This record gives sequence, structure tokens and C-alpha cells, in this order.
Amino acid sequence: MGAPPTVVEVNDLHKTFRPEVFGKPVTALRGVSFSVREGECFGYLGQNGAGKTTTLKVLTGLMTPTKGTASLLGKPSGDAHARRDLGYLPENPYFYEHLTPVEALEFYGRLSGVSPADVRARTPRLLERVQIQDVADRRIRGFSKGMRQRLGLAAALVAEPPLLLLDEPLSGLDPHGRHLVKEIVLEERKAGRTVFMCSHVLSDVEELCDRVVVLHGGVVVKDGAIHDLLDSEPKSFELTADRVPAELRARIQAASTHYRESGDKITAHVRGSILGPEFAAAVQGAGGRVLSLVPERETLETWFVRVTGTAGSARMGSDS
Repeated sequence: MGAPPTVVEVNDLHKTFRPEVFGKPVTALRGVSFSVREGECFGYLGQNGAGKTTTLKVLTGLMTPTKGTASLLGKPSGDAHARRDLGYLPENPYFYEHLTPVEALEFYGRLSGVSPADVRARTPRLLERVQIQDVADRRIRGFSKGMRQRLGLAAALVAEPPLLLLDEPLSGLDPHGRHLVKEIVLEERKAGRTVFMCSHVLSDVEELCDRVVVLHGGVVVKDGAIHDLLDSEPKSFELTADRVPAELRARIQAASTHYRESGDKITAHVRGSILGPEFAAAVQGAGGRVLSLVPERETLETWFVRVTGTAGSARMGSDS
């Protein structure tokens, strides 16, 4: 069986612009290349100013690149047909304030080429899916940030597009809303749609995405599947035990980065992949009881900080 087809293709993308008429040119993208395959949940990551928003503007046809190409579903990113096959949720979705959610979905559905009958049929299901059906007839002007975010997601889904481009989809949501949106993303991926997601909440990216690209200073510094990028070897262990002899307690405390006692129970964080199991064996050998020994592996957040910090140091060295 062959590999799934490519639905997003970015080749040698450059973008330079002037923030002010007589200002110094700013280079936002410096030869960015990556691809996204059908059915992937893809994470596009980078610090503020890395070039993520510029890339999204090129992909949605809102900005023309200085050099290079970008395509969606085999069509140039600025093509009207490509945009109709794209469901887009911007970081700060904008709506006409006097509309209701029902009217807004009808408006965006028609813009996407969906027939009035299909929009009317889909609207109740979509509003229920994002759980704002109770405010379906209220004016949007009174909506909170979280309610607007949910409506924006419904608008991105109204045309049932094969490709979803979500910019900070969890922004402004309470814990219940975050859980709801993550469930919808997983459902869309399960249905075979491709999800391209930008997010600063890296724990959510780690939970949802199959693969990530990391942008730093307008350059791609990492591209790969999350399980291949993260170090699977434990970085530390959390040991919880009771009935530990005083001498052994002192040894464990001296080797711990965090240590606390509660009655007869101790909880200790020890670095490395060896000390945790060794202390657990020592506790059992001394007649104590190991309640838990939890490995703490590298998260996407700690990996991201390490990678972008290294890339930043390298760029500073090359610019000096």
C-alpha cells in the first residue's frame, strides 16, 4: 500500500516585507519546506515571531510569498477552489456582531459553496456539536471569547472540508471547552480529514498530533513524528514509599531534587534513569514498601524549549 497523498506542500518559502513604508525590511520566512499527508493531525510549532502566522497567511491566500510555492490539495494556495476545500479557524475569529450563530453559519456556508438546504440541515448538528445550541438565536456581540471560539470551529466545519487549518483552536476556552475541542479534532482525524494545527499549548499538541514541524527564526529546525523526536528513556523518577529506615531516607533525600515526608510516607524526585529503580530496590531490601515508581519522560514542552534554545544559540553564532 502506497503512502497517503500529500494535501499541503510548502517548498522553499521566503517572505520579506516592510512593516512601515520607509522601515527596514523584515524577513519572516527563510526557505521553509514541509509537507502534510492526508489523514494526519499535524502540529506547526514555533515561538512568537518564528513565522507561523506568515506561513498561515500564505497558505490561506492572504499573503503572497516573496519566493517559493505553497499548495493545498494539489492547487496553489491562493486558488479559490483550494480555499473552498479548506476549513479555517483563525486565532481570533471575527464575526459580524449583529448576526446570530445560525445566521453566521448560513453566511459562511454560502461563502464556501454549500447549498442553502445543506447549511440549514447541518447547522443544528454543528451548534450542538460545539455546545452553543442554547444561544443559537442570540446576537454574537454578547458572546465571550470561548463562545466565539466554538462558533469559529463550527464555521470551519460547516462545509465538511477535507482539510482543517486551526490556529490556536484551544485559545480562550475553559477546561470543559478545551476537552470538547480536542474531542472534535480527534473525531475529524478519525473521519479521515487532515488537521493542520498551530498551538502554544504543547501538551495538547503532544496528545493530538501525529507529527510536528518546529519553526525558529523563519527556518524549519525539526520535522518528524512525535514518538521519534522525544527521548523515550526516563529523565527522572518519582518514588513514593513508606516504612523506609531513617538512614535510607537520608540517602534518598540527599539525591533528590524534590523531597517531602508525610507521616511514614516519603515522595522523592530523583534524576536519571538509574537512581529511581536502585532506591526502589533498596527500600524493598530494607523491609520498606514501594507504593509507586513513576518514570518521568521528556515532554513535548521540555523538548521544544531544548530544541529552540539550541537553534537560537546556533543562529546567534552564525550571525556574529
